[in-house]
Amino acid sequence: MKRTLGALLGLFSAQVCCVIGIQVEQSPPDLILQEGANSTLRCNYSATANNLQWFHQNPWGQLINLFYIASGTKQNGRLSATTVTKERYSFLHISSSQTTDSGIYFCAVESQCSPGTCSLYTNPQLGSVPLPATTTS
Repeated sequence: MKRTLGALLGLFSAQVCCVIGIQVEQSPPDLILQEGANSTLRCNYSATANNLQWFHQNPWGQLINLFYIASGTKQNGRLSATTVTKERYSFLHISSSQTTDSGIYFCAVESQCSPGTCSLYTNPQLGSVPLPATTTS
């Protein structure tokens, strides 16, 4: 007798983040799916970026870098990521989800700027006072 597992998987993503003037928004903000289901997360960003990374933080707190992708599509087993740089978005697709896929998913965007052209800003609610740009050698 074959028994189907109906385990629920919880996949969560941060909604909005802003670093060095780039706003990053993920959707859907919360996702719950059945084992074996497919799911797609979208990451939109507000400015030109050099690269985009997708991360997974499992329920034990381990942070896993899934993809580092400038543009195009990459696949790793049941996971694939597509980044369309001209339209400033990326998708993370999970096929046939498993219990090991539970956790938090998020994207991170590397801004496109050269030394001296990016400024860090304080919390906008406290006032948008630019901090000095930093450069590295």
